[in-house]
Amino acid sequence: MIKRLLIFWVLTMCLSVPAMATTTVEFSPDSSTGGSWYYDGAGTLSFNQEICVDRGMGSNYDALVGSLVYIPAFKVSPDMYGTYKLTPYGTTTISIKSADGGTTYMTGNLLSGDLVPVGTIGAAYTQFQADITNLVVTSAGQSLGSAALDAIVKSGTIALDFELSLQGGSGTNYRTLTEMLAGGYSGGNGFSGAMSIPEPMTITLLGLGSLALLRKRRA
Repeated sequence: MIKRLLIFWVLTMCLSVPAMATTTVEFSPDSSTGGSWYYDGAGTLSFNQEICVDRGMGSNYDALVGSLVYIPAFKVSPDMYGTYKLTPYGTTTISIKSADGGTTYMTGNLLSGDLVPVGTIGAAYTQFQADITNLVVTSAGQSLGSAALDAIVKSGTIALDFELSLQGGSGTNYRTLTEMLAGGYSGGNGFSGAMSIPEPMTITLLGLGSLALLRKRRA
């Protein structure tokens, strides 16, 4: 009886442990190009596509640094409790290309997610969610010598977590991102983001719990 309770407790803990993620690629607009996000006041959020990789696996010297991240535009629609749903518009493809745009290193499909305005900050896409799917690191990406891309390949994952933090809007008709979205005003500002490899800790723990249960049955 005690062993059964122990197994039940292990399984319960497994289900309650959140998945962790390893930040792999960090990016932000190139300040020299005035890169930013832009909201048209009518439900479309788009980006100046001069979005540069700042760090790979926490290093400013990763071979991927300086490459360009392409983020699709979004349709923004109100959700419940003051949040907004962001749905890729026109295309779902997110990619990383060389600085000249001629070589593709990685592609994936970006899923819809939640935009949660907090004061002057809007945090889009909850951390630890696998929001980029059908991930492909191209042969050019594999031969680039990037620790970040190598880590993605070695992990065997076909999905990444995606985070986007929008700085508060700028303009005369609103003071915060919340007011801009609620009032239908246009404007833009800077942002930063990251792509992370999800760590399957929950899956691993569930596997251990199932193994213990199997051994108990065989005994």
